[in-house]
Amino acid sequence: MINVKPIAKHTKHCYYLATQIAEDLLLSAVDYGFEYMPSYAINSLVGIKLQHGINHDIDSTLALFPLKDNYPVMAETVQHNARFLCELFKLDAAMKPMMVLIIVLNANAGLKELLNLLADHDTDILIHWLEQETGLSSDDIHGQLEPLARNRFIEGAALLLPHLLRIPEPFRLLLVTEKLTRREALLAPIIKHSPAAQFKLKQFEHVNADLVYRYLRAAMAQRLKGVNILLYGAAGTGKTELSRTLAKALRRSLVEVQSVQFEDGKVTEEFLSKEPTSQRLTYLNLLQSLLDGSDESLLLVDECESVFKHADEHYSKEGLMRLLETNPVPAIWITNHVSLLEPSYIRRFKLVMEIPVPDEAFSFAMSKTMLKSLKVSDAFRLVLASKSNAAPAYIANAAHVASTLALTGDEAEIVVLDVIDATLEACGEEPPAAKYQGQLSFDPSCLNLNAIDGQDTQSIISDIDTAIANYLPVRVLLNGPPGTGKTGWVHHLAETHGIDIMHIKCSDVLSKYVGESEQNIAALFREAHRTKKLMLFDEVDSLLSQRESAQAQYEVQLINELLSQLECNTMPVFAATNALSAIDSAVMRRFDFKLTCDYLTESQRQTLYRQVLGINKLTAIEVDQLHALQQLTPGDFAIVARRMLFQPNHNHRATAIALLTQENNRKQATRRIGFIN
Repeated sequence: MINVKPIAKHTKHCYYLATQIAEDLLLSAVDYGFEYMPSYAINSLVGIKLQHGINHDIDSTLALFPLKDNYPVMAETVQHNARFLCELFKLDAAMKPMMVLIIVLNANAGLKELLNLLADHDTDILIHWLEQETGLSSDDIHGQLEPLARNRFIEGAALLLPHLLRIPEPFRLLLVTEKLTRREALLAPIIKHSPAAQFKLKQFEHVNADLVYRYLRAAMAQRLKGVNILLYGAAGTGKTELSRTLAKALRRSLVEVQSVQFEDGKVTEEFLSKEPTSQRLTYLNLLQSLLDGSDESLLLVDECESVFKHADEHYSKEGLMRLLETNPVPAIWITNHVSLLEPSYIRRFKLVMEIPVPDEAFSFAMSKTMLKSLKVSDAFRLVLASKSNAAPAYIANAAHVASTLALTGDEAEIVVLDVIDATLEACGEEPPAAKYQGQLSFDPSCLNLNAIDGQDTQSIISDIDTAIANYLPVRVLLNGPPGTGKTGWVHHLAETHGIDIMHIKCSDVLSKYVGESEQNIAALFREAHRTKKLMLFDEVDSLLSQRESAQAQYEVQLINELLSQLECNTMPVFAATNALSAIDSAVMRRFDFKLTCDYLTESQRQTLYRQVLGINKLTAIEVDQLHALQQLTPGDFAIVARRMLFQPNHNHRATAIALLTQENNRKQATRRIGFIN
C-alpha cells in the first residue's frame, strides 16, 4: 500500500482542475504507449507527498486523483477568465479549453511537468487532445496563440514546447483567484500610477514644454501610432516632474512601466529577475496591446537606457525599433545617459528634448513651492537660484530634511544649504579636485580578467564582490596593459556597492623630504579607515618596486611602511600596475587575489567600434582590419572618442582604423638592433 502523506492545501495550485486535465491526457496517452508517471510529477500535480524515485503506472496514478472539487469557486473563476482572455485577445470562442490549459499549467507545476513528459514521448498526444477539445486544427490553434506570443503574454506559440506557454508571474495567481471583467483588472499587478504633478506647465517654459504638450494633444486627437517622446539630461533636473505635469495637462493617467512587480507597496521576488530589462519590455508590450484604444493613459519609461543597451542580448533590436514605430499608447522615455542610445534609436523618437538644470528665474520660481513650509527668505531663494548646478531634485531633498527636523527660517536655510552643497560635491558638480572619469562609460562586458595564479577567475571576482559589499579588508593586485579597464573596474565596483573611493596616485605619496612619504602612506590608510573608503593605488609599481633595486634607504623604508599598512588595513585595497615584474616579491604575497586584465577580444573590438562611431554594421574591410589589431584596449577607443569630441565635423570613420592601428602598433615588441637576440 502506498504511503500518501497529504501536504498543506494551496488553492492557487488548481489541483482538481489540473488532475481533470491530466486524467484526459493520460487516458489518451495510453494509446501512444505512455505507461508511467514519476512520483515527483504526481507530487506537484495532486498536492501530495510520495516517495521520490518511483514510477507509477497510469491506473495507480489516476487512483491518487481527487474525486471531488473542494474549491469549485476556483474552477468557476478559471473558466470565466479563460472566456475573458479569449475576448480580450480577440480569439475564437473555441479556444477556451486552450486558455484553461494555459491558466492551469501556469498554476500547477505538476501539469506543466506532465505536458513536458508527454511532449518528449510523442508530440501528437497534446495536439490530438487539444484538437478534440477545441474542434480546431493544430495550425488554427497555433494561429490563435500568435497574438498572445506577439504581446508577450506567453513566451511562444509552440505546442511542441509546452514550457513556452508560460505567462508572466504577476498574472498567474490573479487568473485563478479573481474573476476579471476589465482589462485594467488584468493589468493591475504591473501598473504603477505615477504620483500627482506638483507644478504647472508654464513653470517649464525653459524647456519649451508647450511644444511637447501641443504635439501630444494633437497626436492623441488623431490617434497616431508610434508617438514617443525622449527627455534626457542630468539626474534631478525635473524630467519625471515634467512628465507628470504633461499627463495632468492632457488629463491622462501616467503609468510607469517598471521591471518589478509591486504588491501592497512592497517589491516582490521579481526584483531578483536575471533579465529585468527583458521583463520590462514584456510589461510594456502588454500595456501597449491591452491599453490600445484607451483615452485614459500615458506611459512613462524612466531610466530607459538599459532597455536599449541590452538589445540583441535578451531580445530583438528590430522588435524594439518596431515597438517605437507602432506603439498605440503615447509614451515618454527618460534617460540620464543619452550617449548610451544609438542614433538609430534616437531617430525613431518623434520629439527629443534635453532638460537642463533650470536657469535662475525658473529655479527662483520653482523653489517657492518646495520651500514654502520652511518660511525661508526671498534672499535665500535667490542664493539657491544662483547655484547653477542645483537641480530641483536636490532642493526638494534638502527641503525634506529640513521639514523632517521641523526647522524654519534661518535654521532651515542653513540645513538646506548644507544638504545641497554636500549633494553637489558628492555628485561631482562642485568638486574640490579633479576626479577620475573615463572618456567612455565603463562597460563590464569589455573587461577581460584572468587569475594570475591559475585560480578560478569567476570565483575570485565573486569573492571580491562579497568582500566589498561587507567592507572586508580584501587586497587585490591588478596587472595589465594601460587602458584595459583596471581603474575603471575598481571605480565601477565602488559605485555598484555605494562605497566611496580613495584614488591614490604616486604624487599623493612621494615627497622630497625624508620620512614624509611614509607618513603620507600612514595618513592615507588612517583616512580610509575613518571615512570607510575603498583604496586604489594607481601605478603601484612606482611605490612597490623590488627592494634589491632600491637606490637609497628611504626607498626601502617606503616599501616596508606600505607592507606594514597592508598587513593591518581595515578597508578593501586595490593596486593597479602595468609592470608586474618590477614589484617586490614580498609585496605580491600580501595580496589576496592577483588578476590580469587582458586586451579586447575580436567581438569586443567590433562592438566598441560600432558604439563609439555610432554605426550599426561594419564593412568587410573594417572587420578584417579589426581582426588584425589584437592589442587594442578600451583606452584606445577612448582616444577615438576624444578626437570626435574635439573635431565634431570630421569624418572619423574614415580615420578611426588608422588611429587604432597606430595605438595597436605602439604595444608591439621593439626589435633590438644587432645580430644577437
